[in-house]
Amino acid sequence: MSRELNKNWQDESKKMSFSENDLMVETARLYYYEGLTQDRIGEVLGLSRQKVWRLLSRARYEGIVQVRIVNPRTSTSSKIAEELRDHFGLREVVGVPVFSDDETVVRKRVGQAAASYLFSHVEPRATLGVSYGKTLFEMASFLAPKNVAGLRVIQIMGGYGRVKGEAMAIELARRIASSFGGEAVYLLAPAFARDKATREALISEGGVEDVISMWEELDIALVGIGGVTPSSTLLDTGDFHTEEVEDILDHGAVGNICGNFYTIKGEPVSCHADKRRISMSLEKLQEVPQVLGAAGGKEKVQAVLGALRGKLVDILITDERTAERVLQADN
Repeated sequence: MSRELNKNWQDESKKMSFSENDLMVETARLYYYEGLTQDRIGEVLGLSRQKVWRLLSRARYEGIVQVRIVNPRTSTSSKIAEELRDHFGLREVVGVPVFSDDETVVRKRVGQAAASYLFSHVEPRATLGVSYGKTLFEMASFLAPKNVAGLRVIQIMGGYGRVKGEAMAIELARRIASSFGGEAVYLLAPAFARDKATREALISEGGVEDVISMWEELDIALVGIGGVTPSSTLLDTGDFHTEEVEDILDHGAVGNICGNFYTIKGEPVSCHADKRRISMSLEKLQEVPQVLGAAGGKEKVQAVLGALRGKLVDILITDERTAERVLQADN
């Protein structure tokens, strides 16, 4: 629901007469109690379908219609999330139910849950760091508008995947900042420079250096938890040389956060690609007060497990099947 619609409805409600309020209540009663369609309601009340829709939407917005969902069965999602939280000593875990193992469906579901969590927890004048990944991009697409005064959204990882990847990483930060009425601060650099010398030259530039210095001010970091399979977002970009991929796998890497690789025990993997990387290190990331990781799907179990063992995140947004598989893998 847009801020403009909210404002319009607030203004209209002040001008609404008693009879108009009755009309809204009766429209809601016919729709929710009597089961009439919006077209049929329009017929019996002499209203257009658009007018009926607006009245129903306002009824929800003003609290005349309130939704209560009763689950006749005990929810396993919260129980599994609590067990995972307690097992790894996390600040919070959200484990949403999924009804498919399809990678795309799970990614969208986790992205939606992450958007809902961020919407509820983002605070005024906060400084929010954001990396990149498919799940985070899905999250941004589900964000509802909300005015968060003084919010800054800072890239903590350059773009990857050549020019398209850099544009998408910028777009992710822009979308989050735009949804919350905040300011976006862009890291105009690739996640992996061509070589070490290029990396050092880019970092020494005023703009990039200034953004990196802002990482010290983060209140919360949003990170994707990536795998190391051939289809994983990072390794599929073409940014890695063959020998670098072999080096990463030879060191036992199972996952990556901000382009930093780690083992199943959560231990950092030092590899040749680090010399080219332009992103926040795991060491610096652990200094951030809150690190929110979002990932789901059976292909991410080892990556999530390693991240939790290494205490690389303290808030996890995932699906209940992944949460259960991570618990089973650790036991």
